[in-house]
Amino acid sequence: MKEQLRKYLFLFCRFVVRSVTSRFLVSSAEDTAEPAVYVVHHQNLRGPLLCMVWFHKILRPWVLNVFCDWRSCFRQYYGYTFTQRFSLPKPLAFFLALPASFFVAGIMKLIRAIPVFRGSRAIIETFKESVNSLIQGQSLLICPDIDYTDASSQMGEMYRGFLDLEKYYRKRTGKHLAFIPLQISAVRRRIRIGRAVYLHAEDFKQGKEQAYALLQREFGRLESLNEERESLA
Repeated sequence: MKEQLRKYLFLFCRFVVRSVTSRFLVSSAEDTAEPAVYVVHHQNLRGPLLCMVWFHKILRPWVLNVFCDWRSCFRQYYGYTFTQRFSLPKPLAFFLALPASFFVAGIMKLIRAIPVFRGSRAIIETFKESVNSLIQGQSLLICPDIDYTDASSQMGEMYRGFLDLEKYYRKRTGKHLAFIPLQISAVRRRIRIGRAVYLHAEDFKQGKEQAYALLQREFGRLESLNEERESLA
């Protein structure tokens, strides 16, 4: 699919979804015009879906690689999601998994999802494609939750591996990469953009820990801000 056609098709689909769903406003005290890595709480899929539909920038999401190919997606849905997680009979699971896998893999191509090869050496391909996208001016959307099924609004423990993007990005560009938290308030129907976090420490391992702590602190600040606003409403 040609990129221009893909973009217009995505914008059309986003327009349709926006037309039939409740609006979420995007608010920010500051944002960057530079490409950045936006970090959002997964909330059992709510986080990335709302950001892809309502965020003011087109973002390229990190998506587990099994959902980016219909065959591996079918194996995931049939072998785990529908049969083990939802305990459906195998014939029904097969009937649901087949069309779902084609649909999901197609959506991943449409939104230009970047496959994440977790626990594999192929993860280097994830970083390469991500850095190339950033250099081309495209921002990323990452959900690093360890417990992705946590439906609460507060970000919990996160995987730290995504912060390695700083190392690859700086090597290619000589610039630091902005990691920006996004916090979603379902009550106020608002997506809040947090303050950008950068890795500045000379020791990269130490810088990752500092950036992780700053991101968690910023998520906490955004959450408390929402709680204050909601208590006044």
